[in-house]
Amino acid sequence: MNNTLTSLDANSVNFREIRIGNIAPNTLYRSSHPIKDNKQEKAISILASKAKINTIINLCDTTSGIIGKSVVAPWYYNIFSNGRVIALGMDFSCTSSSFKIKLKEALQFIIHTEGPWLIHCHAGMDRTGFVCMALESFMGSSLDDVINDYLKSFNSIFESSVYTAQKADAATAMQILSLMSDSQSINENNLQHIAEVYLRSKIGLSAEEVEILRNKLSGKTLQVSHYA
Repeated sequence: MNNTLTSLDANSVNFREIRIGNIAPNTLYRSSHPIKDNKQEKAISILASKAKINTIINLCDTTSGIIGKSVVAPWYYNIFSNGRVIALGMDFSCTSSSFKIKLKEALQFIIHTEGPWLIHCHAGMDRTGFVCMALESFMGSSLDDVINDYLKSFNSIFESSVYTAQKADAATAMQILSLMSDSQSINENNLQHIAEVYLRSKIGLSAEEVEILRNKLSGKTLQVSHYA
């Protein structure tokens, strides 16, 4: 396996570190699915190995679905067999009760495991896009940085299941961000607050869980894990 990869390779498979706001270095990553057509995606395998990915939040598969897929990707199977992959089978409706329940499971999984964490769905654009925008906003990223990170996914080889490349722009990103707020207009000054209220009131994390999640993503060491 060729271990020489360029930024173009990483962009094509939509793999990148999320390094904005107060998210610590080498902590949170996102990508498209590491297993495609029952084959290991070599570029993601190399990138995940370099990033020392320890835990995976799989937004699109069910547990039974990932069992068959993961056997063709030894590195993924190793993480899965050690109980560090959560497979959520999310739909595309960020406002559905099912999506919110599963997002809560994903965030609690982060709270009770150790990173670096990789978040992925199929293309890494829609479900992954929303989850990452929520976390980036919660962790104090600027509005421009959140929007720009979302739009980077449209440089990959994949297509969004919701938006076309022509439709995906800053206005699209703002529309997605608005799903965290009932009616309040989102701006630079209230983005972080709205994200935290969203995690508390709509997703149902406790105040303690919110604080642990913040500390985890900012790189502070906490002894709360029972999954590893």
